[in-house]
Amino acid sequence: MSGVRAWIFDGDPRRPWLAARTIRSLRAAGIHEIHTAPPEEGPVLIVRAGTWLTHPEWFMPLPENAPVAFGLPPFDAKDHPWHDLQAAHGGDIQAANGLPPVMCEWHPTLATATARIEERDIPPGTRLVHFPALDFASGNSLRALEIVTSLQHGGAEKIAADLTRHLPGHGVDTILAVLGTPLRRMLEDAPPFIDLSHARRHERAGEVKKLVLAHGIDVLHLHLTSAEDTRALSTLGLPTAVALHNTARGWPEDWHTLRKEDASLFIACSNAVAQESRYRLPEIPVRTVWNGIEPLQESPRPDGEAFTLVAVANPRPQKRLDRLPAMLAATRTELKRRGHSGALRLVIAGEAPESHPNAVACLEDLEIQAQLHGIRWEFTGGTRPVPEVLAEAHAFVSYSAHEGLSLAHLEALSAGLPVVVTAVGGTPEIAARCPAMKLIAPEATPEEFAAALVPVLLDPPASGRDRVFRDFSTDRMAARTARLLRQLACRREKPGETFWFVANNLSVGGAQSSLRRLMVELHRCGHRVRLALLQEYPDHPTPGREALVAAGIDVFVPPPFGQIDAIDSADLILAEMTADPPRTVTFWNAITASKFLIAEGLPFARVVDVSPGEMFFDSLDRWLLQRPASLPVCEPADYGRVLDVMVVKYHAEAERAAALGVPVKVVPNGIPLHEVPARRPAGPVLVFGTTARISPQKRLGDLLDAFRDAIPELPTCVLKIAGGIETGSEEHAAELKTRSADLPVEWLGDVRDIPTFHAGLDVFVMISNPAGCPNASLEALASGLPVIATDIGGASEQVIDGQTGRLVPPYEPEALAKAMVDLTRSPEERARLGANGRRHVEEHFSLERMTENWLKVLTHHIES
Repeated sequence: MSGVRAWIFDGDPRRPWLAARTIRSLRAAGIHEIHTAPPEEGPVLIVRAGTWLTHPEWFMPLPENAPVAFGLPPFDAKDHPWHDLQAAHGGDIQAANGLPPVMCEWHPTLATATARIEERDIPPGTRLVHFPALDFASGNSLRALEIVTSLQHGGAEKIAADLTRHLPGHGVDTILAVLGTPLRRMLEDAPPFIDLSHARRHERAGEVKKLVLAHGIDVLHLHLTSAEDTRALSTLGLPTAVALHNTARGWPEDWHTLRKEDASLFIACSNAVAQESRYRLPEIPVRTVWNGIEPLQESPRPDGEAFTLVAVANPRPQKRLDRLPAMLAATRTELKRRGHSGALRLVIAGEAPESHPNAVACLEDLEIQAQLHGIRWEFTGGTRPVPEVLAEAHAFVSYSAHEGLSLAHLEALSAGLPVVVTAVGGTPEIAARCPAMKLIAPEATPEEFAAALVPVLLDPPASGRDRVFRDFSTDRMAARTARLLRQLACRREKPGETFWFVANNLSVGGAQSSLRRLMVELHRCGHRVRLALLQEYPDHPTPGREALVAAGIDVFVPPPFGQIDAIDSADLILAEMTADPPRTVTFWNAITASKFLIAEGLPFARVVDVSPGEMFFDSLDRWLLQRPASLPVCEPADYGRVLDVMVVKYHAEAERAAALGVPVKVVPNGIPLHEVPARRPAGPVLVFGTTARISPQKRLGDLLDAFRDAIPELPTCVLKIAGGIETGSEEHAAELKTRSADLPVEWLGDVRDIPTFHAGLDVFVMISNPAGCPNASLEALASGLPVIATDIGGASEQVIDGQTGRLVPPYEPEALAKAMVDLTRSPEERARLGANGRRHVEEHFSLERMTENWLKVLTHHIES
């Protein structure tokens, strides 16, 4: 609408959907001159971010000489202060002060508009009138429209209904809309919904748009929609998530035509489904949220010699119900072989509407096979509740050809039943969490199926109930969906400009030093960099953090991990990244749980992880063994799927990193190259030295053992050890000092002036485990020292045996002792090795080279 000026205020950069919601409403009203800062002049419509016009189609501009006009909230918001004012004064108010906070007001002058926003008094006697075209609704929570094709009995339909009920408990207000009429019975406990089944297919997008504007919707979440409907709804311009409820064989036929403009995000019910999506529709980002259920009542198993097997399935070809009779016959035979002569009975809980010819044909094929094998079976036709059917069963079975992540399987486990099913779709992910589920190959013979089934019939395993609700509850499903929908609502059309890094802390250590050097160098080169820290206290900065701040780099420090849990910490960091959108996010020696939660919440950003060495894989393996509740991770590749690149610091580690299933780039550490310090004059005492924090992982005990072994063959010498005691290693440090009491060892403590320390040495010795690309040896090589190192991690790429120093096997103090003795015999050899080492660092390990290589990673310029 030409000439109308709007000013949206109180926007929150960490919740950008609020302003986006208001902008959408104003544009629907025909207003296109929209400001998020004070305009240059009035008249102006001022609207708080998150507010929307309840009837944008009614809007019309007021004349410039009109009084201040205000809107009212809906009548059901009875406790709203604007209703109180309206009740006291009517729609024509002379009192200019003591007004409720601004929500939606028209001001003829910029001065009064600014005064209201700043909560200052406006001129006495100013007249305010109610203008119905400004009536509004508002809310600070994200607002999602769940859209499903119908609410008939089915897993996907139940998920849509459950999310509608449970998302509000996780900060997402929901409305459910149904596009069509059911072919089977409707869900008995369906939540209230808006029925759009009256609309023709070409009218559906228009009807949904009306809902979006009327209810202030921020995101769409689609279930079971065809590609045609999905594409039509995407034209509404809202961020759109599409639920993937099955593997590709169960997708609508036309889904292969979807493109990145048709859907913003796929939310898959299992990792298997997500992986197929990445392969078949790689343009559309995908994340996994495991399906969840409400608990069922566990019932004692029925007594007697007979066994009842249950399958919960609506007859469809994918369920392969016609294979069950042969399996039951094989089970009967195996039971008899084991001396059990009880009868077998099959109950199938499902519906087969006569209007669905495939369902009828499936039942006819089943009956033919049942008669052939002499099997008793019952089909409930939807007349009996599933919990009742499960309560009378001894085991749950399925021969399905493909699944997403079956609610029926989860409900059977919840009811305390053993479950024997084909290993398709997400079933292995359930089995990894629930031992009461037994898997068979999709094309297993009836005899192979029976071999897996009979043992659980005769000796039922422990109930899987607790495991189910740890990982597959409705509430956990809703919580994870809510997080993804919020990130979807924060999506930017273009990547940001900031290179974000996430690390545990910036205390003393090689990984921390490398990160600090890289960030300072990137900042010096004109790139925007920021750091989020997981384990520092906001009010107690480490020296490394102080150095970054002094260099002009912003560091975000939420409460440390431990004071708050990993999810809350990740959400705070994600909110900060929403306010300052990333170009790339890089994890640098960060807690595994936090990395996964942050990376999972960044489906639209490029995510990189860097391994500091073997510790990375050890911590990942430990985390996977603990199996964090509800997080869809079972193997290293599950973490790799939320990454774009894995960076390792030496070439030998690249093969191991390939197990994550993402591109691997080798970027060694780099150090600043200073002038080679003048060596100390030759003297009667030969000086060995090392720099290492006093910690068990540095294996300084091995160094002391080697030094003790070498002493009889060494000239007069001393071993100087520079490094502070790592927190928690005080007892270890005391033990080392006791062991070295009779040796010429000097414990120097924390040494800041490393170049001067190096200048006072003749030979540098490094022994540690694990090690990635250690800076200690690089700095020693750069200072012109010969280096003796144990062959662990990337040491062999720095210390080339016989060229830049001596490389010895790990855990062999005698080999280390021999190398120390050998290097005392020739000053010329030490000088040669030291000069070669300096050149080697200049060519391969300079800070400039590391920064150049990292820029290729961060900007996606990686050689194929």
